[in-house]
Parts: sequence; C-alpha cells; structure tokens
Amino acid sequence: MVFVLTVPMLAHDLYLMPQEFHVRSGKKIPVAFHNGDDFPESQAAARIERLLEPSVLSVQGNSIIQDLYVDGTLVRGEAEIAHQGNIILAVRTKPNGIEMTPLDFEKYLKHEGLDHVIRWRAEHGEAAQSGKERYSKYVKSILQSEESSDFYRHSVGYPIEIMPEANPYSLKPGETLPIQVLFRGKPVADLQIEMSWLTPEGKATTKVAGRTGADGRLKIPLSSAGIWKLHTVLMERCQEPATADWESFWSSLTFQIR
Repeated sequence: MVFVLTVPMLAHDLYLMPQEFHVRSGKKIPVAFHNGDDFPESQAAARIERLLEPSVLSVQGNSIIQDLYVDGTLVRGEAEIAHQGNIILAVRTKPNGIEMTPLDFEKYLKHEGLDHVIRWRAEHGEAAQSGKERYSKYVKSILQSEESSDFYRHSVGYPIEIMPEANPYSLKPGETLPIQVLFRGKPVADLQIEMSWLTPEGKATTKVAGRTGADGRLKIPLSSAGIWKLHTVLMERCQEPATADWESFWSSLTFQIR
C-alpha cells in the first residue's frame, strides 16, 4: 500500500446516484458512482479497479452492476432491475492509504466530527505529526420497484452500514427517517451524520443532522422532497500499526423522497 502526502484537501465521499429511484422490474437503469464532497457533483472519478462487487440486491436474488466505465468525473454502469419491492444497490472499495499534513488531517477530522481522534492525538503527542490513514468506503442506495417491501432493512454485511428503520418510500416531506448505524454488526454511538438533499427544483443543501445516540440511532428530518444522501465516517486506531496509524470506514446511503 502506497501512502501519498496530500496537498490541502479533504477526502472524497463515494455515493451512488441511479438515474431513477422509482423503477420498474424488467428494466435496465444507468447508475453513476459519484466521488466528491460537493453534492450532487462528482469531483473525480473513482478508480474502477478499487470498486468491489457492485451489486443489485433484492429478496428474490442478486446481480452485478455491469459495464463500468469512466465518463469524465464519474464512473457509470448499468443495473438490471429484475424484481419488485425495495432494491438495494451496493458497492465497497478496496482499502487505500493516504497521508496528510498535520493541519490538513485536523481539518479533515473536524469536518467529519471525529473529535475523539483530535483529542487522542493531542493527549498522545501526535498533534504535530502527519496523519497516516487506511480507509475504505461502503456505499448503498435504496430504490423501489413498483411496490413496497421490507427489504430496505436488509443488511449487506458491510463493516459499517447506515440502516434505515422505515421505508423511505413510505415517507413524505416533513416526516423523519429513523436510522441506526451498525459497525461490525453492533450499534455505534456518537457518530456525526451528514445529510444532503437535492430538491426537484435543483437546489442542493448539506447539513449535519446530528450524532448517533448510545443505541446508534438518529432521526433524520426530511424537510424536502428530492434525492437524499446520508454520510458518516468512523475512525479507530489501525489494527495493523505497521500499515497506518488510523483506519476509517466510510458509509453513505442515497434514496428519494416524494
């Protein structure tokens, strides 16, 4: 694993943007892999070789998001919607390494609400050292094919997952979406959850929704119709200290509210 010392920048969020969120079975739909922090714009194309098992999941069976290719700042592919009910699109990345200057690393930690890492580095004399990090990303999108089902609750089995506890497609603007964040199958507390949404008129907004409680739960206020993205990052000391000082696990979830 090669570590590159970065110039000032923040790491990019990875998320899925299907052309349609309400879909019909028997169709193929374009899917874009966005990589960036300026939702919904993609700032740089992810490397296809790092995208593992891009999948279409349903209660009736699974398939692969096919024909991936780079198109400018995007990776594009095609998903076959073979079944009805809630559908999950999912992809994970190979772990990668990055090294940031002390100032850039602290900016990144503050942006993601990783206050415990800032405190640890200060308490252990690392605040003036560069941040050497191994990171991986775990990405989901929930669609609805013709009718509702409870498959939105399905766990993909990723190390970190944002789990909706209500079907987004049964909710309306002004209601809340209860979520729970799981890390290695257990609720994780005190994670900052960022929410972004794109209104039907094309206005995009990003805000911090709050932090998960002791049970890993948080209620997301759905203030508008549109396409929504939830995002969080968990960071811990790397279990392979010869590889990196810290390891982060990124999670994103996209869906639509109408």
